[in-house]
Amino acid sequence: MNRLAWPYPAIPTGVGSMPGTDAREATAIVVGELGSFPHVVELPARGPGADPVGRTASLLAGVDRAFEVETTVTGWRVGHTGQAVLRRARAWLSQDLEVLEESAGSHRGPVKIQVVGPLTLAARIEDPAGESLLRDSGAVAELAFACATAFTDLISRMNRAFPHADVVVQLSEPDVPAVVAGRVRTSSGRLTYRSVEPAVVQGHLTTVLAAITAAGALAGVRCAASQPPVQMFIDAGAQFVAIDLDRELPSDEALPRAWESGVGLMLGCVPHVSLDDLVMGDREASAMLRTFMDNWGFGDVPANVALTPSGGLANVIPAQARVAIERCVRIGSIVRDEHPEVVGG
Repeated sequence: MNRLAWPYPAIPTGVGSMPGTDAREATAIVVGELGSFPHVVELPARGPGADPVGRTASLLAGVDRAFEVETTVTGWRVGHTGQAVLRRARAWLSQDLEVLEESAGSHRGPVKIQVVGPLTLAARIEDPAGESLLRDSGAVAELAFACATAFTDLISRMNRAFPHADVVVQLSEPDVPAVVAGRVRTSSGRLTYRSVEPAVVQGHLTTVLAAITAAGALAGVRCAASQPPVQMFIDAGAQFVAIDLDRELPSDEALPRAWESGVGLMLGCVPHVSLDDLVMGDREASAMLRTFMDNWGFGDVPANVALTPSGGLANVIPAQARVAIERCVRIGSIVRDEHPEVVGG
């Protein structure tokens, strides 16, 4: 399996979502602070279609009209009356790509874009009857194939925009643990859908991840949930796994095995803070990462690690988002200064 080789240890990047509605303002922060590993911004405050699920659904609708969606009071539902919101979603994505291209089109190194994976889409998009697509195993399989095609097209756009960069695709799958455990609730809220076998889930992820890597991009999975199934993601073909260190982590040896084998790890290690806590010392800011390293017995940070905020930044004010990003940069500098022997891998 190909492994993701980061340009240098403890490289900082973002999860994806940012506060506000101004793509230029958000991108300026990302490029200014995360110039080594910028990402296409997501701005959910714009409204439906700017959220990760809506944005990804707009890509699917472009390759298969069966997955056209419309908004509901609770989210998204398969239907053909949502063309306007889907057009708006595609326009916002194009704008976000163009703004980043203006600032970083000549970038050499990793450039990341985020999409939602097939299991979380299936859990969060309703069928015409108002139930999750997750209840229909055939629909989930078709969804995975549509994702594979849509993300391949997206990578082609990224390659044109960033011809010298390494395109990184982050597949967001926060609902996989709930899907496997049978914890996704039906529309009534009183029952849950039956669990999906891990082998089936892994198969759908493999379909999508294989298409991403075949298109020449680096493919990985981010799971912002407790007990993320790290080994499943790796076995499905993920070249990196992104997790938040303030969640309950798996108790098996999947993380140290990934760490030692060179699988990329994006570690969400900078918590969101209140305005009263904007001033924080470097050692305090890096406490979460240090605790993680100590708990697993790691003496240094190898070259296959990236550092991110713990969770997206859509629901904080710009000052808090900037501080979280700045802390990722500072922590990376601290780690590299303390362990110069790992620079360069």
